[in-house]
Amino acid sequence: MKVTHVVSILVLAFFLGLGVSSGQAQMKIRYVNSQRILAEYPEAQEVQRKLDELRAQYEKEYNQMLQQYEQLAKELQSQSLLLSPEKKAEKEKQLQELGMRIEQYRIQKLGPEGEYFQQNQKLTQPLFDKINQVIQQISQDEGYDFVLDVVQGVVLYAKPEYDITDRILEELKKGK
Repeated sequence: MKVTHVVSILVLAFFLGLGVSSGQAQMKIRYVNSQRILAEYPEAQEVQRKLDELRAQYEKEYNQMLQQYEQLAKELQSQSLLLSPEKKAEKEKQLQELGMRIEQYRIQKLGPEGEYFQQNQKLTQPLFDKINQVIQQISQDEGYDFVLDVVQGVVLYAKPEYDITDRILEELKKGK
């Protein structure tokens, strides 16, 4: 994390140094707050709502499976002295199979490459592409040399007058 900040500061200092030492026109640098864009842009809010619903559904199903597992484990424990060795082995096998199904479900639905992750990518990538396209268009139209993101920790200080987040949000809302 600290290395990222040091590199960011060095890159920013380099670019600022180029603008000052070249004697040419001053560089135009602006910044955005990507977190605020995602929080205030209705399309991003809708995507987040869909993802939250999907995650809640998967977690509910997962928790139900866990409760089923715990119930079966309690039954086995309470009845272990009363069960024949064959019945006990059968219940233990059921418990083991259920445990494996629970783990498979967790990986398939909530794992790093599971359905939730894939749906997240599918829904957010077009959104990010659209936001980036608007940022690029405004930057080109206004002649900005750099647009930085304050959320990424690159900007240590900036005057609010250089914040173009509102302009990005306005353009995104127009382009529905």
